[in-house]
Amino acid sequence: MTNDEVLSQLKVILQRDFAIAPDKVKPEATFRGTLGMDSLDVVDLIFFLEKSFALNAGLEAYRELDTVRRLVDFVVARQT
Repeated sequence: MTNDEVLSQLKVILQRDFAIAPDKVKPEATFRGTLGMDSLDVVDLIFFLEKSFALNAGLEAYRELDTVRRLVDFVVARQT
């Protein structure tokens, strides 16, 4: 998958499951700051990501992924 495809799917997940407007989901956006997610939201997001992209990285792997760009790059790297 490309970065654009992953970003597009991430926007769908964030809108559908967290009521976050797609126009707020920009590469530099942070999950806790810009998008207003709390720690429980982030755990739920990881669950949805692992399900949507067939990932099995474990919670620890996501700890440093604080921006949309970092998360998208992480998912793309695991897809190849």
